[in-house]
Amino acid sequence: MSDDDHELRSRLERLASSAGDPPEHGLDRVAARRHRRQHRRRGAVATAAVLAVLLGVLAVRPLGEEPDNVTASEAVPPGPSRAEIPTTLDVRCTRTGIQVPVASVRPQRDGMHMHVVNATGAATKIEVASTQWDSGPIGIPVGFKDVRQPVPPGVLTIGCDLGGRLDQRRVDLVDTAHFYRPVELACGKAHQKTLENLPVPPGAGSIVQAARHGLEPKVTREVNNAEIGALIGYPGQRLSDPTADPVVQVGVPGDVVAIVHVRGADETASPPWTTLATVDICDTALATSSSSTTAPGHSSGTPAGPSGPTPAT
Repeated sequence: MSDDDHELRSRLERLASSAGDPPEHGLDRVAARRHRRQHRRRGAVATAAVLAVLLGVLAVRPLGEEPDNVTASEAVPPGPSRAEIPTTLDVRCTRTGIQVPVASVRPQRDGMHMHVVNATGAATKIEVASTQWDSGPIGIPVGFKDVRQPVPPGVLTIGCDLGGRLDQRRVDLVDTAHFYRPVELACGKAHQKTLENLPVPPGAGSIVQAARHGLEPKVTREVNNAEIGALIGYPGQRLSDPTADPVVQVGVPGDVVAIVHVRGADETASPPWTTLATVDICDTALATSSSSTTAPGHSSGTPAGPSGPTPAT
């Protein structure tokens, strides 16, 4: 090695020593030191970038301010649950109009229940109607009266009579428990007949007796002795429920062979009963049927449409 080479190496080692590396390491650590410096510079640049981003966010939203949390449940409030729909409809009749605080009500096992307050200062009447039902006028004394209506589920109108003017409100009857079942004849349409204006002998006290005596000349002995009662749309439906269409069924649920609409004098909906206005009946229940006589309700087929219950006798 020449003297010039020794001199160059000596200078380089002095430079390395002044930069912080011990002399014994010599030139072998120069490249590593350079790498470490570059790594530290890159780390500092990355840290500065992250801090710049954070400062930008803080400039947009001050510290301590919570972000808005918008969820689907907040944007679209859930509908009322079954427990939120009442099972008794509060109705208030006043001098200025009808007050109904809710838009929906649930029926109970025997129909829709109403608590009617009469604040008009005189006796009044209410009416409940739908496309399948008409209660007729129901008398309400001053004070209050609880009313039960076996009206089928759907859209109803409830009205208070205010001196001859019927002030009405819409109410939805929502049968969430599925209590109501339309009454069906136990025979198909092809085997159904309709009888009209059958006379009821005088002296028939109850609506059940009126139906039995009016049917007697037309039906078989088995049918004449069959059970007659309220039209069971609701499981707890009763004969005493007020309606503009008094009606009974002949047979038991699932084996109904006749649906009988009963009227009083001048086609009124109150006793004394004088006429079976219409009777929808299975032809096998008729005494003049060409078919062999069977026990009530043992034919099968397409069901007939629903009808309403009957008032007190």
